Amino acid sequence: MSGKVFIRYVGIGVASLAMVGGALYLLERGMAPPAAEKAGTTAANPTPPPVADEPAPATAAQSDQLVSLVGEARRLAADGKFDEAVAVLRRADAVYAGWSGTEQARSEIARMRTPEGQLKTQLERARFAIEHDDRAAAERALAEAERLNAQAPQIAELRQALQESEQKELHRSSRVIELLTRMREDIARGDFAAADGDLNAAERIDLQDPAIRDARRELARAREAKEKERKN
Repeated sequence: MSGKVFIRYVGIGVASLAMVGGALYLLERGMAPPAAEKAGTTAANPTPPPVADEPAPATAAQSDQLVSLVGEARRLAADGKFDEAVAVLRRADAVYAGWSGTEQARSEIARMRTPEGQLKTQLERARFAIEHDDRAAAERALAEAERLNAQAPQIAELRQALQESEQKELHRSSRVIELLTRMREDIARGDFAAADGDLNAAERIDLQDPAIRDARRELARAREAKEKERKN
């Protein structure tokens, strides 16, 4: 074999090896993607976690029962019966566990049970009683507030408000007595129109005063007697 022919065969073999190597390289790239690419694909599409079953909402009957029980618990707590209030909330839990209204009431009652919460309750009770002219209830609430914290500045403020309310009450009572006295003088003169005016003025001051109701009956009897006298 001549040298030229030998060199030609060698060149063809080298070229063939190069082609085979290139084909294997491309095949490997197509069949096996890099590990980093696989990890990126997995991270972009994570498997969603299983969804937990949510509890069924309270029925209408359960809701009515829960509202009633929570209201009862709040009333007991307002009266200072905290252990009984907590027991009622446990009954509400038995009807439907985890109801938001029950949990809210439980938090409120826990705050009310502290010395600060009890003091606040008594001060609010005293203020309400003063606004509604209930002196006895105001005195009871203030006495309880003093037992809890005699140095609370609100106690002195409320006692001042109670005293001013009592003075206004005395003034109203005096004015009612004055108007009823004038009514009777009007009746004695036979001036029933003026008597009506004085009695109406007294009612505008304090409609609930028993003396005013008695005076209304008194005026009616006097008017009837006057009518009978006129007819005779």
